[in-house]
Amino acid sequence: MKSFIERKAAQLSLDEKIGLTLTILLEGSTYLPAIEGYVGEYHCGGIRVVPAQTFKQKMVIDRGKRERGEERLERIYIPRAGALPPKVTLKQYADTLARYHQLALNRPHGLPLRVVCDQEGGYSRDFTFGGAPIFPKPMGLTASGDPKMAYEAARANGRIARALGINMIHSPILDVNVEPDNPEIYTRSFSDDPEVVAAFALEAARGYRESGMIATGKHFPGRGDSTGDAHFEIPVIDVPWDTLWNRDLYPYRVLVENNLLPAIMTAHSVYPAVDPNEIATLSAPMLQGVLRDKMGFTGVITTDAIGMEGVTLKYDVVTACEKALVAGVDMILLRMSTEDPIGPFIPQIIRRIREAIEAGRLSEAELDAKVIRILASYEQAGLFAAGGVAVEPVDEVVRDPRIQAVCREANRRSICLYRDEDKLLPLPRNQRALVIEQSFPLIYCPNDGDWYPGLVYDSLSAFSNELSLIQTDVKATAAEEALVLEHLDRFDLVIMTNWYYRGGLESNNALARKIAAAGKRLVVIGNTPYENQCVPKEARTVLVQFGVSPESIRAVAGIVFGEQAALGTWPVQYRP
Repeated sequence: MKSFIERKAAQLSLDEKIGLTLTILLEGSTYLPAIEGYVGEYHCGGIRVVPAQTFKQKMVIDRGKRERGEERLERIYIPRAGALPPKVTLKQYADTLARYHQLALNRPHGLPLRVVCDQEGGYSRDFTFGGAPIFPKPMGLTASGDPKMAYEAARANGRIARALGINMIHSPILDVNVEPDNPEIYTRSFSDDPEVVAAFALEAARGYRESGMIATGKHFPGRGDSTGDAHFEIPVIDVPWDTLWNRDLYPYRVLVENNLLPAIMTAHSVYPAVDPNEIATLSAPMLQGVLRDKMGFTGVITTDAIGMEGVTLKYDVVTACEKALVAGVDMILLRMSTEDPIGPFIPQIIRRIREAIEAGRLSEAELDAKVIRILASYEQAGLFAAGGVAVEPVDEVVRDPRIQAVCREANRRSICLYRDEDKLLPLPRNQRALVIEQSFPLIYCPNDGDWYPGLVYDSLSAFSNELSLIQTDVKATAAEEALVLEHLDRFDLVIMTNWYYRGGLESNNALARKIAAAGKRLVVIGNTPYENQCVPKEARTVLVQFGVSPESIRAVAGIVFGEQAALGTWPVQYRP
């Protein structure tokens, strides 16, 4: 007798099976009727939400016009450069996602919609608005010294996500960040020790499972030993097989053995020890040979964003999608790292996959196996029972005293005093100082009453009314740097944030060095432990908060002025 999953899979047409493998991008905070065609007509199985960014597709697909060769009659959608989506409450966003869920359930096959997010902590997250609690980065959870903190954070994030209508998460991160100059992973990793990574990731995976989320370990087989960013290049991670197996793959092996990974995300990098000729995402020796055969993984394999230049520098998106499915991938994340819209590719991708099946490059039996694995992950997470939709009122979940308390505790315990060579801390109340605070783009900082540019200054000012403020970009412009240096002689003490973020935003390391060279007493507040990112050797007093968030900012202010101690333990073997 066929199982429930097998009966569901047998009801699907070829196009419905192909559509189920596709996860499309959903930017913005409001309902977009234009997405209806992707979910309804193209049967796309999932949406990856990015509520803080503006929907910027340049064309919206119209299947009928495209099949008639009338692409020129498609709608054009070009928002103003730099536009931001409307600010919404968590309840409003949950209502928006509920509409997408209902759209999916109304399809002939009635399959639930997988709604996917990132919520890694600090600035790496998708929902921060409406007062949602923001936890530290994974490395900050490790700084607590307690793997149970990773469990509590994952369980809390999972409950909030499910209450929003999100049911899949691209975590835990299993990269072992052994390269201090890694521009992409850094504190997104739990540690540079594989056993520590495994211990904390194991607890995080348990937390996600208990909250009903489909957890996704990433980036297989490991992106921690890289000086390149796969968003913008094709990194080659040339380490011996024994190193890859015993270090980078160790956390995966532990979680797979404990049956705690419903899904695994691939890395857009080349690993010569396994396949010197192909990106891991598109490599059968890596996905089938290592992950399936050698490690025994039976869950879902998903790509990272297929439009990252770690893939598109070698292949066009349509070809990459075919190659990924043939190599062993089950889900494709249709997201670009450039301004190019992914939407126009969708009918081309579906057509190409159909052609691959007709030509025998991909068998329908292989496609059926992918469908079974995807639906099994839905069943394990309870999506069929709940229809994939929200299971608790989001406002009640966010106000849960346990979640609020865990968030405060996690942030408080994530902060380390790395050094204080001049014994500056704690500062006396009403200390006179210049505060230099970076202003992150508003897609990272929601600019609402809970979190806004200037929160560091306001939090420090709770202890001193003798503070001055100069705000800069993440990396100060030449004009901003000149402004700081112009006013520097008026202050004996400077307190500055020196937060790092990937993707070219960088940090204020150069400005910190110039302030130190001017002979000023300097307190640097960084968010990674790495010298070339935000812990310059010239800074003699350094706090590292491992994940910027409102609770972390307030805790740092209390540490600077002695209201509380820095409780974090150094989470990596690396010392700057």
